[in-house]
Amino acid sequence: MRSYLRVAVYYPARPFRATREIAEIIHLGINHWDVSTCLATMPPIIPPRGRIRVDCLLAMIPYLAAFENEGYREAPIPPDSSWEWRERFPNLSILVSHAARQYLSTPNEAISPLLFKEISDHRIAAGRRELDELRGIWPAARDWDEATVGLGMTSAPPGQLSPASWLAHLDTSAERHLEATGYKPANTLHAAYPAHDLRALL
Repeated sequence: MRSYLRVAVYYPARPFRATREIAEIIHLGINHWDVSTCLATMPPIIPPRGRIRVDCLLAMIPYLAAFENEGYREAPIPPDSSWEWRERFPNLSILVSHAARQYLSTPNEAISPLLFKEISDHRIAAGRRELDELRGIWPAARDWDEATVGLGMTSAPPGQLSPASWLAHLDTSAERHLEATGYKPANTLHAAYPAHDLRALL
């Protein structure tokens, strides 16, 4: 729930839709064929001992209502699930995972210029901005291994680089690429985010 609410700050309509869908499930019944079909496509709801699945759904309502009606917000701490990593840092995840795949195929190169031809400049710029956001919430004492894994790094960084140093190198390489291509942010919605994401307005 906390992960969901941390992501919801970018998609303010999500809690409203989630509340409406939970109400619909309760109205139809969790064993209704349409509800069962939808739930089968989602991660299973595993209630604690003495509870049932409906109890888990109902437990979400106060948090969703507090988000919508009272301005309740979770503190912006690092993600705690792979889903949250992808949702909060979508473009940085793309940048890191592409760089990781490139390193596996050409292990002698830390960051190849070819990497940036695979990704749009809008996403590269957004990835750099997301890295700045991540740095702002990452605890000083915590190892950056967790972050690189969460972002899609499937192997250790090349050479003797630490995860933090490798991210800094990726950031610098991306900055040089954007300078070389003369990238300028568009005056319209940011192309790296869907239109309903508040980050598209920044």
